Amino acid sequence: MNAPAPPVLPEPHFAPPEHLDEAGPRGTAVAVARPGTGGLAEARLLLPLAPAPSAHTTRTKVAAEVVGAALEEAAGALAVIRTEVRGDRLVIALRTFRDDLAEVCGRVTDTLAQDGLFAPERVGRAAARVTGGLAAGHPAVVARNGFLAAVHGDHPYGRPATEAETAAVTGPDLAALLVGAPVAARRAVVVGPGPAGALLADAAALLPAAGTATAGPVPADGPGPAPAARGPVTLVLPGAPQTLIRLGGRVPGRGDRDYPALQLAVLMLGGYFGSRLTRVLREREGLAYAPRAVLDPLGRTAAFTVEADVRNDGAARALVLIREELERLAAGGFTAEELRGACNYAVGSMAMACSSRSGTASTLTGVLASGLAPGWLRGYERRLRATTAEDVARVAAAHLAPGATGVVVAPALAPGLPPAPAEAAPEGPAPAGALPAGDPPR
Repeated sequence: MNAPAPPVLPEPHFAPPEHLDEAGPRGTAVAVARPGTGGLAEARLLLPLAPAPSAHTTRTKVAAEVVGAALEEAAGALAVIRTEVRGDRLVIALRTFRDDLAEVCGRVTDTLAQDGLFAPERVGRAAARVTGGLAAGHPAVVARNGFLAAVHGDHPYGRPATEAETAAVTGPDLAALLVGAPVAARRAVVVGPGPAGALLADAAALLPAAGTATAGPVPADGPGPAPAARGPVTLVLPGAPQTLIRLGGRVPGRGDRDYPALQLAVLMLGGYFGSRLTRVLREREGLAYAPRAVLDPLGRTAAFTVEADVRNDGAARALVLIREELERLAAGGFTAEELRGACNYAVGSMAMACSSRSGTASTLTGVLASGLAPGWLRGYERRLRATTAEDVARVAAAHLAPGATGVVVAPALAPGLPPAPAEAAPEGPAPAGALPAGDPPR
């Protein structure tokens, strides 16, 4: 007796949220009407940050602490507020009842406009909190800071926050981050129950007054030109229980025509549990528990990162295997089923992200932070499903396989690891297992 054929499951389908948007003198407001229980509303305020010539990361961290503490005090019990900071932006996220939304938006704008926002006592307390959380000697922090320095080069985004810099931050330093950024790049998103028009009015009210920032066009690209690529280096951290691998580089962002193929290539490499890095490094070799590859959009570009915390005695082997998987992707060494699975995962993940009010607000904010209109989501699934295997191989060859940089944090130098920074030669063959330098990502 023949077994019944397995059911054919429908491909995931993503229906982008319907939205209203309106540009005004204080920025752009976006609203999504999303009914649901509880009467809760989610809001996001996206404030671009002007790049500081020095101590940029330190200043952004302290600014986020100051703003977050001031807003929590101002909102009281009316809202849950948190702040998130990146090199190019500060995002204020709030959750409140729909009936309280207008009041909370007013308190936010009033707080951002007050003369004493960056008063010395507030800056001092925030700087102390930032200093207490630096954990400069932790292996994960060393690896993250080293990777950012490799990717961004001399740009301020590549410099980590330091205790000495936090002590020197002043109120005018922090005010300049917000005042120096253009009004046109500000965005406010509200997702909640009720008429979309009323939500749009609340979103517009969340935008600060135009006088607190400069007029002007949206910057073309936050991080600026990619630095010249070089091979990775080994940072020696005695006593590190594992070897931390952080490899990658600067790649195109969401608005680039190659981004859909880039997203699928990264997913196949290490974007979900069934990806290549998991199968090879975890299941086959037993070298790492949770290796992954991610795209991290920043402005109009993105950072591609391979992350793997591996056994110290298997680090050189892991580097070779990562290199091999990158080369297979660039050569088109993947099946149609593998590509379709990555596409379904990407579409399904986006559908899940937009299934809640909080997820919808955060997703739209990420799109807007890339300099794109909220309507970019309408063509998301179509762009992914139109991507061919040839597209993926071409993009992997152009942006992922060559020019990888980064760091390996290990307890000691060992055969097969990249050289230490002082030993890294500008020319000549790379050591066995290291990813060779190449052309900078385009």
